[in-house]
Amino acid sequence: MKVISITNNKGGTGKTTTTLNLSAALSSVGKKVLLIDLDAQCNLSVAAGANISGRHIGELLVGETDFESVVIKTRNFDIIPASRTLLSYEYRINSEPDSGYFLHEQLEGKNYDFVLIDCPPSLGSLTVNALVSSDIFVVPMQGENFAYVGLDEILQLSLKIKKRMNPKLDLGGILLNKFDIRTKFGQMVYSKLLSNPNVKLYKTQIRQDVSLMECTAFAQSIFEYAPESRGAKDFESLCIEILEQTNI
Repeated sequence: MKVISITNNKGGTGKTTTTLNLSAALSSVGKKVLLIDLDAQCNLSVAAGANISGRHIGELLVGETDFESVVIKTRNFDIIPASRTLLSYEYRINSEPDSGYFLHEQLEGKNYDFVLIDCPPSLGSLTVNALVSSDIFVVPMQGENFAYVGLDEILQLSLKIKKRMNPKLDLGGILLNKFDIRTKFGQMVYSKLLSNPNVKLYKTQIRQDVSLMECTAFAQSIFEYAPESRGAKDFESLCIEILEQTNI
């Protein structure tokens, strides 16, 4: 089982779109996939058609429910949904000893090929739980101001977690998403990424495609909504890279 966190402490970078459509691509080639929504905005849960008024990841992490009770099965994958109340659970998690390991403990021994975690746009205890549980993390990035500053914070946190809590954790790669190299910010960020020895880029870039925005509104993946679109082709390509990277 490979656990992958999709993370960026800046909002609006495409974390949910990436998590949903990468999982659909992986399941389409026969992989058993679990999604975990760690964002109180619940965008992944809603996009996957999951009920956000029932059991949720916060209750699982604090021991108010068990794994089987919180998992929702869909056509293509399983999902553990978030809740609008998730931040209150994060405060409770913060007060517990060894709170960074709660998610890791819940995933031990589970029978999935891939677990994909949609992280919140922050570097708090929920993101720490995700990274402690993960083999790799993927950082979706757009060519915007302050994008590179946010990346540096993520890399610093991941190095601390790798040293202290999860020695297997590695950066899977930066995923350029709706990245316009023609802008000054795009050129600046891309140049810094290429020159940073601690950073690696996925060959696949997720191009601008209105279908990627529309499909989540209809609770569908890009492969269901627009299978011939650029977005579908890009996520097929990313899926191949992930499979090669993880050897599953």
